[in-house]
Amino acid sequence: MSWSMFVFRDHWADAHDRQQAAFMAFSTLYAEAAPAYRETEWLRHWQSSWPETADTQANGLSDLNPEEHLTDDERVAWFREFLRDYRLWVASTADTIRLLTGYEPDNLVAFAMTMEAVITGDVSHPNVRRRGSEIRAKGATG
Repeated sequence: MSWSMFVFRDHWADAHDRQQAAFMAFSTLYAEAAPAYRETEWLRHWQSSWPETADTQANGLSDLNPEEHLTDDERVAWFREFLRDYRLWVASTADTIRLLTGYEPDNLVAFAMTMEAVITGDVSHPNVRRRGSEIRAKGATG
């Protein structure tokens, strides 16, 4: 099993790489279906860059590059709103997601919550660390 890291400003968290890959796929589907997010140019541009970055780091990891796209407080707030709405969508379609993909929707929600905790710097979240703290070598060991 390999691991991914989500890094934003002064905080980071790790998660299973399959959680990040699933987030990339499902959140893109959600954004396409939701008019407010489908029309958010910077979000759609960011999401369109994800396939190019998939599996580009050691051990098959991907880098979502949030700092290149969450460039101001307004975008950060909008993305946090997107994450909340995305989690609600996942919860409302959980049975369908599970049936069609075999993927556990709770993992999608957990990754989105981890991303928001990193973005807000919430070190009370069990996966969130401050930059400079010891990084576990999960990605190197798989």
